[in-house]
Amino acid sequence: MRLLLFDQEGALTSLNIAKYAGTASSMTAKSEVVVVGGGVIGITSALELQRRGKRVLVIEPNDPGPGTSAGSAGYLSDSHIFPIARSSMIRQLPKMLVDPLGPLVIRPSYAPHMVGWGLRFLNTLRPARNSAVIVALASLNRDCLAKLFELAARCGASEYLSREGALTVCRTDADVRGQEADLSTYRAYGVAVHAVSQKEMSELEPALTANVAGGIFFPDEARCADPGAFGRQLAASFIANGGSILRSKARVLSQLPDRTWSIALEDASDVRGEIAVMCAGAWSKSLLRPLGYVVPLETERGYHLMLPTPGVDVRRPLLFSANRFAATPMHGGLRLAGTAEFAGLDAPMNPRRSDILFDLAAPYLPGLQRGDATRWMGFRPNLPDSLPAIGKSARHVNLFFNFGHQHLGLTQSAVSAGIISDLICGNDPEIDVRPFALSRFS
Repeated sequence: MRLLLFDQEGALTSLNIAKYAGTASSMTAKSEVVVVGGGVIGITSALELQRRGKRVLVIEPNDPGPGTSAGSAGYLSDSHIFPIARSSMIRQLPKMLVDPLGPLVIRPSYAPHMVGWGLRFLNTLRPARNSAVIVALASLNRDCLAKLFELAARCGASEYLSREGALTVCRTDADVRGQEADLSTYRAYGVAVHAVSQKEMSELEPALTANVAGGIFFPDEARCADPGAFGRQLAASFIANGGSILRSKARVLSQLPDRTWSIALEDASDVRGEIAVMCAGAWSKSLLRPLGYVVPLETERGYHLMLPTPGVDVRRPLLFSANRFAATPMHGGLRLAGTAEFAGLDAPMNPRRSDILFDLAAPYLPGLQRGDATRWMGFRPNLPDSLPAIGKSARHVNLFFNFGHQHLGLTQSAVSAGIISDLICGNDPEIDVRPFALSRFS
């Protein structure tokens, strides 16, 4: 177990935990706030709490900062206001599940574990519930990019973010019509968007094949050109301003008689905090279960294929609506990201899920090359209604939640950090947080 520090050059160094708290076997130093999970949600939460004067300790077993977002498409999308459960998607679901190149796979051995989650997922199709989710997501996304850019500027990470807009690529006229059906809803919630012809598509992205029907352009959307480096820079900023990151794995959370929190670690030591914030992503479910919380959280395993020498020049994030994957220019090449696999946290990676992304992208990007390509798989934490869990526990004093952001962790990280910090500091958040309460599932 190690406490992680960064030197003035931003290089990661380590210090044995014994130098931090006396002995490695009995770690009882108390922090004001303990954040469980140091991915992008945990680090941004820690940064915002630190900015408001809190003493914060982050517990994270892996490299602090990037988390699952390190392998994401890097597409920062405030237009993502629709729940995943939509009637159009449900109609396509049987075909998706039998298509070897399809965007969704459920491993047969894991299917029984998804019954309860699946029923809650289908419940989101009810018109009233679907509309409520859109309202909630739109409120969360309204200022998410502005707040993320502000956070990046404070942390010296602006070089990783840019705004070139994003383009949804439609292969057929029917696909275009399906996308255009959502334009009025986007505009009603303040999302800048317009349809583009095939000719306009070619002007925006010359690398695209002419064999597409048209698309949808989101001019205000953004990208992160290196989500891993971005997260590491946030962690470095947190440390540079006096924060602590403990390189260990949280095992059990317990509330003590004085209402403070004890977090047992993998080496049988523990840390104490006046306030605990659960930001452990896909691992939040197992950590909260012993405390009696119903958390219908499923792990959506996302894949990417990184092309260091792609042979084509892509200018902005491209989303291919027919096959549900994305291509984003990164500092290290072109990243193809997408496909969803439900198989839990323990099943091995299926390399074919990464490789099929090249097969899907090649027809859209003539001349695409995959030399020295690398594969990646990560765990997206998905709640069945497409809303994260952000809020204060109704059952335990000084326990807060900030997890379950599915595909939008990086996009929503700064705005979520602001909300959770408002709640911890006793302030009213700028938006109605009731739709994100974990108690909605009890």
